[in-house]
Amino acid sequence: MPTLALIPEPDRAEFSKLPDPCRAEVFRWLRGMAQLESANRVGAAIERFAASMGLSAKRCRTLRDYYRHTRDWRVFINRSKYKPVSIKLPAAFIDFWRGLCERNQRKCAPAYRELIREWRAGLDIPGYAELPAPSVGDIPAGWSYQNLCRHKPARGELDAARIGRTAFADSRPLVFTTRVGLRVGQYYLFDDMWHDHKVHIPGQRQARRPLEFHALDLASADKFAWGLTAQMEDLETGKLEHLKEAQMRFLVASILAGTGYSPEGTILVVEHGTAAITAEMEGMLYDLSGGLIRVDRSGIGGAAAFAGQYAGRSKGNFRFKAALESLGNLIHNEMAFLPGQVGRNSRVNPPEELHGREREHDALCRAMLALPPERAQLLRLPFLDLETFRLIAAEIYRRINGRTEHDLEGWERCGYVTGEYRFSIDNPWLPVAQLLALPGPQQAAIHALIDAAPNLTRVRRMSPAEVFAAGSRDLVKFAPHQTALLLGPDLRVERSVAGGLFEFEDKECGPDIFRYVARVDGEALKDRERYATVLNPIDMTLHVFNAKGGYIGQCERWGSISRADTEALQRQMGRAAKIEAEMLYPVARRGAELTRRRIADAKHNAQVLGGKPVTRQERNDASESRARIRAEKHTLKDLLPEPVEAAPGTTPEEEGDTYSFSDLL
Repeated sequence: MPTLALIPEPDRAEFSKLPDPCRAEVFRWLRGMAQLESANRVGAAIERFAASMGLSAKRCRTLRDYYRHTRDWRVFINRSKYKPVSIKLPAAFIDFWRGLCERNQRKCAPAYRELIREWRAGLDIPGYAELPAPSVGDIPAGWSYQNLCRHKPARGELDAARIGRTAFADSRPLVFTTRVGLRVGQYYLFDDMWHDHKVHIPGQRQARRPLEFHALDLASADKFAWGLTAQMEDLETGKLEHLKEAQMRFLVASILAGTGYSPEGTILVVEHGTAAITAEMEGMLYDLSGGLIRVDRSGIGGAAAFAGQYAGRSKGNFRFKAALESLGNLIHNEMAFLPGQVGRNSRVNPPEELHGREREHDALCRAMLALPPERAQLLRLPFLDLETFRLIAAEIYRRINGRTEHDLEGWERCGYVTGEYRFSIDNPWLPVAQLLALPGPQQAAIHALIDAAPNLTRVRRMSPAEVFAAGSRDLVKFAPHQTALLLGPDLRVERSVAGGLFEFEDKECGPDIFRYVARVDGEALKDRERYATVLNPIDMTLHVFNAKGGYIGQCERWGSISRADTEALQRQMGRAAKIEAEMLYPVARRGAELTRRRIADAKHNAQVLGGKPVTRQERNDASESRARIRAEKHTLKDLLPEPVEAAPGTTPEEEGDTYSFSDLL
């Protein structure tokens, strides 16, 4: 079959304008398509033809299928070798075409079909005084879909028109920053995190996903603070509870009390959603720190891309906390080995085995209700429990903060590197600072040893934890009363003192019974008295207030000790004995005073009974003692005899310093 016969007559003028190599390649394709039509084993024939054309069989099959449905020979034009002659289109027409593309929410092909329908209906087309006449392919010259796609809006413009200005952010130039010049404690970045697996929570009917607030120091890239909870179902309403504003407040209070803020100023970078700081809390932070703590929030997107477009829902800019967002990805990767994974997108691609795991867990939870507690604890559940997950998370975060093989930005320019040495390849690495602290002769001897082999010294990057520990020494910490003011009265819970302890349960902090010594600064709180308390689940500090809201102080935790831990038991017993001695001190003090008085009375009575002369001082002491007894025990005054008057005709000077035994009564 002549190959030119496969080119429609109206298209031959366009075909003739192709370069010779391009026309020859199109001819090869058309001859090959004709041979495939008559082939017995089409699959094998396609593979042989694709190999001759230097393409994959898949690509060859795609082109063949398109040609069989459209009979458009242009699909065989190699656009990388042939760039079609550009036909200049009116600017107003190009704007009109781009508007059609932007109004279609999915693709440009439906917009092209709408353009052709309007042209064929005789409607006015912007940019043309008269409707253009048909040309090749029964459409105006330059109106082929391939050519108009060269004039369609840019990807960012389409995203802005179809989605909004937030989607356009990927197309605009980004603002790059560096940590060079930052101080530890200058920027704290806060965010919330949903972990990509489920855990068992005692008392809940189903497994739930762990939730977390965490904070990152920007200068050191150290995740220095975090608090973990989980989705909780209210068994009365059935509503799922997630992270709350109070938990964010607990985290900030724990950081400022335990880690502190920079004496040169600290900026808390938060968002507008879950990990937010209220305006009231922001003002209190500013006042408590003397203006050194400020809050910075991510920019809100959602504005209309153009006049007339409806504004979108406000949302934060995730690039505002890019360092923390990238850390979250690392955490998800490191925890991907844990059981009960829900997948990167739990709604789209959850692991298939999750369904069976959840069914088994729910059945075991129902069985636990019918078992004694000691036997229910022996069941092996298909999910980790929340407390075990907390321990695993703490270890993973310790490893992440302690990593030295990383590519964190600006590390070398910040000077976050350190030298190390070792005596042999089997010995552990030691810091060079330790070597420099040795006397000169010892340094010289060690230098001679390690310089002899090149693998005994190295320079490595410091870990985020090392950088944070070195830079956080000068941070200023909140006093307990400042932390109490920050937490606020809405978090207080009334609790009673019993046996010198606050003893209570708090499901949000854990399944255990929590005990705190009811003493503040050595002063015991009143037994069976009710106090307003705030327990911070992040650092487990208990703040105590009186009934009128006045701050009293912090109470020390009184933990439970394993019977097998002899040393811990002895330490706890020592603490108990010390507290007992402090509690009994007033009684002992009063008892000691009584003992001293009884000893003095015994000595006095022995002296009187022995017939020794009684001095004037002893007489005065006896008189004061009787007066005190009369004041304290009014019923005794009538039982005591009146003092004996001096003999007639004598004076106190004549009596001297001695008295008879009856005078003392």
